[in-house]
Amino acid sequence: MTTATPASPADWTDGLGLARVLHGGGPVVALRRDGAAKARLALVEGQVFDDLPALLEAAEGDPAAIEGGAVIDAPDHRLLSPVGRPGKVICIGQNYLAHVHEGGRDTGPAHPDLFPKWHTSLTGPFAEVALPPESDQIDYESELAVVIGAHARRIAAEDAESVIFGYTAANDVSVRDFQFHTTQRVAGKAWDGLTPVGPVVVPVTRLGGARPDLSIKGTLDGEVLQDDRTSSLLFGVPELLAYITTVMTLEPGDLILTGTPSGVGFVREPKVLLRDGSEFEVRIEGIGALRNRFVAEKVG
Repeated sequence: MTTATPASPADWTDGLGLARVLHGGGPVVALRRDGAAKARLALVEGQVFDDLPALLEAAEGDPAAIEGGAVIDAPDHRLLSPVGRPGKVICIGQNYLAHVHEGGRDTGPAHPDLFPKWHTSLTGPFAEVALPPESDQIDYESELAVVIGAHARRIAAEDAESVIFGYTAANDVSVRDFQFHTTQRVAGKAWDGLTPVGPVVVPVTRLGGARPDLSIKGTLDGEVLQDDRTSSLLFGVPELLAYITTVMTLEPGDLILTGTPSGVGFVREPKVLLRDGSEFEVRIEGIGALRNRFVAEKVG
């Protein structure tokens, strides 16, 4: 393969990160600037990768090991979730105080509120997302997502940055009636194709380290409904990693969705939910926007 001028980590200015692009009949990991229609193949020792976990393993979680290769087309419609098959997708509930309050509670949980998703729930940052016909109570949740860069078990909070590769944006789309069928919320959270992620993963050092203070906004059909800063997290990223790695080993490419700010639709009066034709955007400072149109799923 012919490579172009390498892009050093010093060139990773705001808005430039790792994306996963449909190219040549399959996915490839590439370096892409938010909103750009071109990207460079992401290489580690000349090797091309189809998913982020393998690239991060090869790079040992170090952005300095990643170089830019040949230029490829990377328009929005070709972008996939930056991580296709993470070993784990761990989500955090009730992690902004205003969101706790809007749900009718005075205080947040004493410990991080964990629940899982699986890789089948993930979809691209600009994909058209099918609304399942089994529910008419489908809600949005704008979230900062952590991408793990190294194997981690029993990590102290002060060492958290050493195992974080970077951050991206996510929409934890929630099927509310299924979520409340039982005390376990998984049935409302892990639906196939209902978790857009992207557009790029920006290295942790570009976004303020393990305690980023970034604007996070959720916009439905042009109206801003969620507006906060990631510094408002009740359990910051270091505390989340310390707690999670007490329980389990985190591995390169694992995703942690850190929770949503206030402004979700099901607690509003009247409720504001996703309908056929809705467009929802999650925008996080320094990362960019993922923007998805929701359409009624055709069954049969």
